[in-house]
Formats: sequence, structure tokens, C-alpha cells
Amino acid sequence: MKKILLLILFISFSCSNNQKINGLQEEVEVLRDKYGINHIYANNENDLFFMQGYLAAKDRLFQFEIWRRQATGTVAEIFGEEEFERDLGTRLFKFRGDLEEELNHYHDNGYEIITSYTDGVNAYIREIKENNLELPLEFKILGIEPMEWTPDVVISRHQGLLGNIEDELNIGRAVSIIGEDKVKDLMWFHPKEPSIKLDPRITREDLENDILKLYNAYREPIDFKSNYILNEYRSANNQITELDSKNTIDKYSIGSNNWAISGEKSFNGYPLLANDPHRTIVVPSLRYMAHLVAPGWNVIGGGEPEIPGISIGHNGYGAWGLTV
Repeated sequence: MKKILLLILFISFSCSNNQKINGLQEEVEVLRDKYGINHIYANNENDLFFMQGYLAAKDRLFQFEIWRRQATGTVAEIFGEEEFERDLGTRLFKFRGDLEEELNHYHDNGYEIITSYTDGVNAYIREIKENNLELPLEFKILGIEPMEWTPDVVISRHQGLLGNIEDELNIGRAVSIIGEDKVKDLMWFHPKEPSIKLDPRITREDLENDILKLYNAYREPIDFKSNYILNEYRSANNQITELDSKNTIDKYSIGSNNWAISGEKSFNGYPLLANDPHRTIVVPSLRYMAHLVAPGWNVIGGGEPEIPGISIGHNGYGAWGLTV
């Protein structure tokens, strides 16, 4: 069995390459398997997340740049005035508190971890520019370049799982028109009986305004349109199909789910967890797989490529997932 395992590892990791990367404190080993998943072995926590950021940016650089622009309110710089309200909304909802304190809410060493991660992202961006390396095709056809990251970009709310703010507003509008009791008769609230009484300072006229206009603008996915492409990369016959990215599915008919099986019912006596977050299948993928190993860390799974760590995965002690 050991010989078979060694043979598989040899086939999967048959190519080797030594590279000096500015910013690392010690030597880091990365094994990239046949599925394109990076297995990162570091001697300290900072190098671990530095390398995760470096490799994720290397694999998904255009995805990183679009995230950064959405997070910083700079989409209109490349796509024009029609994205102005998006950028305005982004800057309105931007976090303005104590950043170090905020990042340490995610992990005791959150500030150091996220800073190391963005340092790794920036190391790859600088490497491309300093060595005049070829950028991915998307940058060429749009005529843009990647810019460096700051730690606050990682926690941007534009991709946040923010819940049901539109539902809350619509319920408030209904209460202002027909009253609390009738709304409760028409709608199903669970598992308890909430109070939906409006604050007396809120008027019907207030709720009729488009008060979520900027919020919806900055939360809306970007539509990539044919006129964004530089002329030299456009088709001669202009036969470019623009897909409608609007989601027309009834939101009440879908939802994430997860379930667990007791070890008493599994084949090997260990409990099993299945996690099924219902997210749209897109290119590039929302998920990015990685294996992170360092003192105090040995975890594998997936998450969004622009966020350090593993949001859906397992270590030697347990497994976890997320749903909305």
C-alpha cells in the first residue's frame, strides 16, 4: 500500500521548480496535484497565507482584479459612467472602523493572516509587472492592468451574505398600507411570532422612496458587455452574444442545505457531513480549493479565491460547511 501511495504522489507531483519569492520568511513547499489543487507546506503561519494569496492570484488574477474594483468602488474607471452608482454605493457601505480590530474578529491572528494573504497577492502582481510577464487574456481585451490589494479589500461587503433586506423593506411597506395584523394573516412567519410594528418615526412616504437604490447597485453582479472590449479584439462581423445573467428563478423555491450522518450509521464508524450551498455555476468558479499545512494548521477544502483560509472543508478533527 505504501508503494502505491508513493507512486501516485510521484506521478501527481512529477515536475519541480525552485523559485525565490520576495516576502517569504522561510522556505515553503508547494505540491500541485493533477487536479490543479495546491498543497502548501509552510514553517510558519505568515508564510502559509502569503503563499495561499500568491498562488490564488496566480490562478485567478482577473477574478481578483474585478473583486478589488468592486470592493474599492472603481468599476466605473474601466466600464464607464453606467457603473457610477455601483461605485457610489460601494463607497457608501465601505467599512470605516478600526480595521485591525475588525479583522481580529475572524481569527485571533486575523489581521496578520489577512495582511500576509494580501502581501502574497501583491507579490505576484509585482512579479508580473517587474518581469513584464504576459497578463491573462481578459486584461488585454479590456486594456487594463491589475492593481495591488489592501487588507480591507478582503472583507468587502459586495459579496457578503447579507440576508433579506429587500424582504424587510417590502414587509414594512405592506404594514404601512394595510396594517400589521393583515400582513401577518397574508404572510407566513416562522418559527416564532415576530413584531412587525413600524417605528412611529417611519412614514409610508419614507418607505415608498427607492431607499435601496445604491445598495442594490453595488450588490449587483457585473454584466460584461461587448462594448467594453477594445476594438482590436472585437469580432469583425460583431457577432458577440451577450448572455442574460439575471436570475429568473423563484427565490422561494431554492435554498442551500446540509445534512449529517451519525457514526453509528456510517461504514467506518465516523460521522459524515454533506454541505450543499446552492450557488450559481460560473466561470471563473466561485470556489477555489487548497490544502494548508503549517504549525497548528492542516486543513483542506474550498472557499472564495479572494478570501484566505478554508470556508468549506475539514481538518483532522472535524468538517464544516456553510449555507444561507
